[in-house]
Amino acid sequence: MNKVSFVIRKITVPPVFAASLLIIAYIMYPSFFGSLWHLFGGLMFLCVLPLLAYPLQKFIPHFKDKGRDGQRTLAMIFSAVGYLLGTLVAFLTDAPKELKIIYLEYLLCGIIMIVFNKVFKLKASGHACGIVGPVLLMLFFKMYIPAIIGTLLIIPVYVSSLKTKRHTASQLIGGSFIPLASLVIINLLFFLLA
Repeated sequence: MNKVSFVIRKITVPPVFAASLLIIAYIMYPSFFGSLWHLFGGLMFLCVLPLLAYPLQKFIPHFKDKGRDGQRTLAMIFSAVGYLLGTLVAFLTDAPKELKIIYLEYLLCGIIMIVFNKVFKLKASGHACGIVGPVLLMLFFKMYIPAIIGTLLIIPVYVSSLKTKRHTASQLIGGSFIPLASLVIINLLFFLLA
């Protein structure tokens, strides 16, 4: 069972869900992107950059001997940089509002995750956050069938995280709550600025 759980965790890393969100959104609502370049940018900032943390860990002196904790910290840094760059590009190029919401959701989740984990030392699951976030965005943008499929995938991800002892139930719940709180904050901001 543990082997299956490890495989589930490997194939459900957050950048895979980010890529799924972007590609499905582009197929269903191409107007969310304005151009194919914004889709490529999204894949680079939300998927490729965060994934680069894993192979590059062994080449970065401060992180290469820190094992799983070093990998986790480096992944958070790479993710935050990708989310920040993506958000800046979206606003500087006047991308459609929907794409701005996607980037802001990731950026705000990244900021809250770093604050929880590094400032308050409360470990929230980045894995749960990175999976629940795209599913919530799919629901928000009325992509109901992909959202239902994504929701069904959350259960094996939670079970595999518990089986492999990567996260506790409270860490999974905390990580799942962060994207919900972020989406509420973003919608309040857009409402106030409208």
